[in-house]
Amino acid sequence: VSIQLSAKSLSSKVNVSAESKSSSKNTKIMVRNVPFEATRSELLKLFGAFGQLKKVRLPKKIDGTHRGFAFCEFLTNKEAKNAMTTLSGTHLYGRHLVLEWATPDGDDKMNVTEAREKAKRDAMKAGLGDSASGAGKKKGRHTKF
Repeated sequence: VSIQLSAKSLSSKVNVSAESKSSSKNTKIMVRNVPFEATRSELLKLFGAFGQLKKVRLPKKIDGTHRGFAFCEFLTNKEAKNAMTTLSGTHLYGRHLVLEWATPDGDDKMNVTEAREKAKRDAMKAGLGDSASGAGKKKGRHTKF
């Protein structure tokens, strides 16, 4: 495992937004830009150094490779905050890990509903509409020959 600290400093605006989103109950961190060579066990080792992990998820694609992001859930908020502040400038296999507070599980369901509604609106705007029911079809005039 190749881990490096980044020399780049984060703007104060990013740090403020990350802290404001973290609540005293939030223990789940979303890790973006995870290298495709990285494995679940390597993430367990990396984040496990900051406390006891409840769960580490690395969502996979249909072909079996992971999607480039992960979720690390700690037992306590203090451990999660410690990992967040310490690993915020870390590189893994040459890629900068982007850490964000994950949304609580209840918000995910609402986001899915909102995304479906937005997709439906976009389809209607594009003229793809409700083609299965035939409601959006225009009937043409038939001419007799």
